[in-house]
Amino acid sequence: MKISNFLAYRYLKSKKETKVLSFISLISIIGIVLGVATLIVVINVMIGFEDNLKQKILGANSHIIVNKIDGSAIDNWKETAEEIAKTDNVVGVSPFIISQVLLTSKERVSGVVLRGVIGKREIESSNIGKYMKRGNFDLKSDNATAKPPIILGKALANSLSTSIGEEIVVVSPFGKKGPFGFTPKMKKFRVAGIFDTGMYEYNNSLAYVNLHDIQNFMKMGDNVSGFSVKVKNFDNAGEIAEKIENKLGFPFWARDWLSMNQNLFSALKLEKAAMFVILTLIIVVASFNVISLITMTVKDKKRDIAIIRAMGASEKLIKNIFIKQGLYIGVVGTVFGNIIAYVICFVLKRYKLIELPADVYYMDSIPIKIVPEVFLLVTVCAIFITFISSIIPARQAAKMDPIEALRNE
Repeated sequence: MKISNFLAYRYLKSKKETKVLSFISLISIIGIVLGVATLIVVINVMIGFEDNLKQKILGANSHIIVNKIDGSAIDNWKETAEEIAKTDNVVGVSPFIISQVLLTSKERVSGVVLRGVIGKREIESSNIGKYMKRGNFDLKSDNATAKPPIILGKALANSLSTSIGEEIVVVSPFGKKGPFGFTPKMKKFRVAGIFDTGMYEYNNSLAYVNLHDIQNFMKMGDNVSGFSVKVKNFDNAGEIAEKIENKLGFPFWARDWLSMNQNLFSALKLEKAAMFVILTLIIVVASFNVISLITMTVKDKKRDIAIIRAMGASEKLIKNIFIKQGLYIGVVGTVFGNIIAYVICFVLKRYKLIELPADVYYMDSIPIKIVPEVFLLVTVCAIFITFISSIIPARQAAKMDPIEALRNE
């Protein structure tokens, strides 16, 4: 073992009459442990929140939405869908019609967004099929005389007090004009399925029906409102959306999922960076204990330093002793901080101990994602901060005059 390593380790343990140095060493380590653990847990929670929110948004939505700039209906949609499907990395294209309507059950009324789709195509273009809790995403009617099927979100079904097989009336405000004003259009549907995306906003305000049924109900002929597009890698959705828009030309407009939620994810990114900076200050504050410890150690070991210098030790050796003392504290605190952070992250991820109101946070428990890069980044930052904190008192020790030190003893 090098003499610098040996002395750095020995100086962390004070004599009986100077137990205060050992106590300060312990406090310094605990401060770094708490700072590292807190920083890792918070950043992993924020990454988990962002990832969870991303999955929820993509659960009921596709990666790209294509429609006309003026919002007008699209005719000859089959030819347009084929053109979109020929674009590289596109794996699914689904036409849709969106309309705001009222749903009425035997007891209650609720305003919703009614989405008309082709069941098979919609499953290929979004993840909605994975979120079915009851029934299945089959929007075909059993026969011509039966009521057409409708699929509701879980919260919407609860608010309407309805369940599988029960009757729902769809009311559109855009009806016929008569002598007494506009008469709303109404059509009866049968609840065929209930989905749960985990996102309250979608569960409470979204319903699916067959594309052909809503075309007849809205008197739209064979026109659609737009297309849902799924790509191989949703991180590249922006580039693919630009290719689709260039291929179709004016007046078509292609938007990827990130651009449609840009404000939300930009705010999350800024908040994550701000939290990293703020919580790093915990480690910085803990590093002041390291400075105090090394400064007190230098004062306490002034005679030892003078003897070592008189025996021929260089300034570099003296400086290394106290820098390594600070690094020992930083490494030990960082290691235990990583262990505690991993345990907390694992428990929160597996057991979901902390519940959240789903209608506020879009999820029912604290989401967390264990990211190895976060552990590595925080570890490097913590050790670097303690290293910087050790340099100043270590330089003072190295510049100490051995003759003056021994004369004052």
